[in-house]
Amino acid sequence: MAETLLRNEIEILKDDSISVASAGLYAYPGSPPDRRMIKYLLKMGITAKNHEARQITKQDVDWADLILVMEKEHKTALKELWPDVGVKLKRLGRYISEDQKTDDIIDPFGRSPYHYRLAQSQITLAIKNFVKSIITEQN
Repeated sequence: MAETLLRNEIEILKDDSISVASAGLYAYPGSPPDRRMIKYLLKMGITAKNHEARQITKQDVDWADLILVMEKEHKTALKELWPDVGVKLKRLGRYISEDQKTDDIIDPFGRSPYHYRLAQSQITLAIKNFVKSIITEQN
C-alpha cells in the first residue's frame, strides 16, 4: 500500500527523478496485496498495478538511497542482515506528525478492521508528509 500511495503522489508531481520499489523482510514472494488494502486504495481512486510481494535483497539495499520501514523491529533486522544499511534507514512513521516523532506503523494483517483503518490512515498521512519533505528539500 505504501509503495502504491508513494507512486501515486510522485505521478501527481510528475517527478520522474524518484524511483520506488517495495520489498519486505517477511514477505511471501509472489503473494498478492492484501485485499483490504486494495479496497481502500480503490476507494481513493488508486489502482495497485500488478503488485506481488517479494523479499528484500542486498541488491535492493545497495540500490536504494533511502529505505523506509514500518516498525522498529524491521530497522533492527535490516541492520543485522546488512550493518552498513543504517544510514539509509528511516521509519515511515516519523512522517505522521510534524514533530517527526517516530512511531511504528503496525502491520494490520489478520487483525481487526480498526487496525486496518489505523494503518491505512497512518500510511496515507505519512506518505503525504514524506512527499512534502522531499519537495521542501529539492527547493
